[in-house]
Amino acid sequence: MASLKRQAKLWSNKAQPWEYIEDRFRVDFGGSHVKMFELVQYIRNSGSATRLYAYKSMDKLVVSIYEIIDPRKEALHITFDLNSNKWYFEYFAKPFNDPEFVRNYAAKKGAEKFDNFLKMIRW
Repeated sequence: MASLKRQAKLWSNKAQPWEYIEDRFRVDFGGSHVKMFELVQYIRNSGSATRLYAYKSMDKLVVSIYEIIDPRKEALHITFDLNSNKWYFEYFAKPFNDPEFVRNYAAKKGAEKFDNFLKMIRW
């Protein structure tokens, strides 16, 4: 049992402040991740950031309702593919299972689909 707890800790990530995440998407990668920056701005301005937690991992945003985030459990992974110009949303409900929700969307649909996901999952 102790090894399972230890393993869970290895996967866990403390949420980063939304301001930090926004700044990292603005600055990192030479400003190429404008869509991610805009989505984080939208989340902050819409008020969703007051009840959600997240962290940035390279070009990915991982969102959860928990301050300590296990990316394999109750976590929405959001990326924006610069080559295909599409959003990719993956929701992991339970560890060691495939994502329960996998979608891709047109570039202009990021904020709308994020809100739809929050309503669907009742976050």
